[in-house]
Amino acid sequence: MTELDTLIPQAVELTIAGEVLALRPLKVGQMPAFLRAIGPVVQQLSAPEIDWLQLFGERGHDLLSAIAIAVGKPRTWVDELGADDAIRLAAQVIEVNADFFTRAVLPQLETLFARAQALAPTSAAGRTPVPGSTSSSG
Repeated sequence: MTELDTLIPQAVELTIAGEVLALRPLKVGQMPAFLRAIGPVVQQLSAPEIDWLQLFGERGHDLLSAIAIAVGKPRTWVDELGADDAIRLAAQVIEVNADFFTRAVLPQLETLFARAQALAPTSAAGRTPVPGSTSSSG
């Protein structure tokens, strides 16, 4: 691999459903929609061994939407893939964007989870009390 290849990653070609796809790292314009779609499955994707069948069973809609965004194809195109092609494509999308996931997505999600856990047990003044709870103000 040359220094230029490191700076500008080359496309990874993959033949899916008879079509050659050139997979590249996400573009900035793809990130908002991709992150919304992939957010619910990031924890499973960070596991040492991904159980693709379980992942598709539990969060398939989110994963398929993220794949469609990453490869620039309509969701209907992704929906029509065979299971083996969909799994190969998902794995390759994750691999091509692995640097992005490990550098940007996972640390951000860990921070968000930590903030959510820190805020969950507390209640701020002025918020509507939870039914069944008591208020000390009154």
